[in-house]
Amino acid sequence: MKKMIVLLKKKEGMSFEDFRNHYENVHVPLCAKWIGHLFHDFRRYYPKNLNNLYHGRPDADSGTAAGTPYDAISVYTIKDETSFEELMRIGQNPEFLRLITEDEERFCDRAATLEGSAEEFFGPGING
Repeated sequence: MKKMIVLLKKKEGMSFEDFRNHYENVHVPLCAKWIGHLFHDFRRYYPKNLNNLYHGRPDADSGTAAGTPYDAISVYTIKDETSFEELMRIGQNPEFLRLITEDEERFCDRAATLEGSAEEFFGPGING
């Protein structure tokens, strides 16, 4: 199954709690009305207390309290190729674009948002 990842940064001056509340209770339901049926799974991760694996805590003045410039990492598992094609079609709908853009401007830094596909890999690791 195809995976997509979206990296989100909260809007300047917004608390993390307000960001997360808006994302979970307003934005996700808004998107779900349009595209929720196309996903097998939709997970959100909220990184916190991250350290550089080799150098410890990030610089306190870096402006990234969690040690990452992103406040949410969303991973979408798309049902199949037909669903992906439908997602791309809906993504071009002017009304969908207007609604999503207006809402995103309320809670996230749109210029910092990244999205793209991801390859999921299962292989030998810690448990085998």
